[in-house]
Amino acid sequence: MRKVSIGILFILPALAAMALSATPAAAQQPTMKQLEAQLRTAKQHRGAAVERARIAALNLAEALALQAASGDPAAITPQSDLAAILLADGVVTDEEIAALRKVATTTRKTVLCWTKKVELLQWRILRRKQIAEWNRRGQWWPLLKIAGKRYGVSPNGLHRMMMMESGGQRYAGSAFKGLFQYYPGTWRSSWNPWRNQSIYDGWAQIQATAYAVHKGMGPAHWTTTYWAAF
Repeated sequence: MRKVSIGILFILPALAAMALSATPAAAQQPTMKQLEAQLRTAKQHRGAAVERARIAALNLAEALALQAASGDPAAITPQSDLAAILLADGVVTDEEIAALRKVATTTRKTVLCWTKKVELLQWRILRRKQIAEWNRRGQWWPLLKIAGKRYGVSPNGLHRMMMMESGGQRYAGSAFKGLFQYYPGTWRSSWNPWRNQSIYDGWAQIQATAYAVHKGMGPAHWTTTYWAAF
């Protein structure tokens, strides 16, 4: 760089939003340890949700069986707390069945939500590991594509500019350093969300450069190579 009556038997958890942002806040993404902690918590919530769904399904099945046998109420002896509640007035009503069916449906949906949350976190962890490996190996092209897609910048343009600036060498340069030849003072400036990372971190430079180009700073920062690349 040159320049996201029955109801009381169940308490459902509130789910956090699962949307992911593709903004510069990505520079303050959770650490791998934080992601792994989130995954453990999500798995615990999923396990609890699975158990609630299992109980809800059993309750519904029991209520349906009691309703089917209600032709002879005197012959029915409550075998559970739920049966005692349902048979308090001697009959299992359609309204009670509907309430239990609603709970069963809601708990199944909760299991699905937590399952998706777990899968998303697992994907993010695997993705983070893959990015770290690409960065370690100096395999810039997949990283250029990720940053280009995130910020709406041509990965081919980023690649051309990188090759003109450093030849794809993360330790290139003296006064200007790294893949895109940042001056240390420019790298540490407040515009750069990745300024606290090493100037030699290729993935940090790729993200910072895609962000800078997206924000219209390309012509001012790379006065010659920007125009040749883009």
